[in-house]
Amino acid sequence: MAKTLGVHIVADFYGCDSEILKSADKMAEVFEGAVKHANLNKLSSYYHQFEPFGATGVVVISESHLSFHTWPEHGYVAIDVYTCGDHENAFKAFDYIVEKLKPEKIEKEVHFRGVVNEEEEVTFCASVG
Repeated sequence: MAKTLGVHIVADFYGCDSEILKSADKMAEVFEGAVKHANLNKLSSYYHQFEPFGATGVVVISESHLSFHTWPEHGYVAIDVYTCGDHENAFKAFDYIVEKLKPEKIEKEVHFRGVVNEEEEVTFCASVG
């Protein structure tokens, strides 16, 4: 029987509050909160503030990563949430981000990645804890 190793949510958010999207610090609060809310295991993070405004960032987790890149002048942010392990955690993190950014429109694709036989032992993507 086949199973998937990871779930990858790729989304475009439109109509978000440009004041949040302008700030790397405000976006970091959202993404750090998503990691905690979904019980993911943070390894590191990096956020960059663009001038005059806009931000990009990534949170590396033992399960993979969450990332964003903003265009505040358009109220737009590109979101990426990829986790292995319990797929439910990816959706918890994503829903938290939606709750905080309150987009007017979402275009989302969900990819289930790494189809393997359940009989195969997989140890390369282990959660910490």
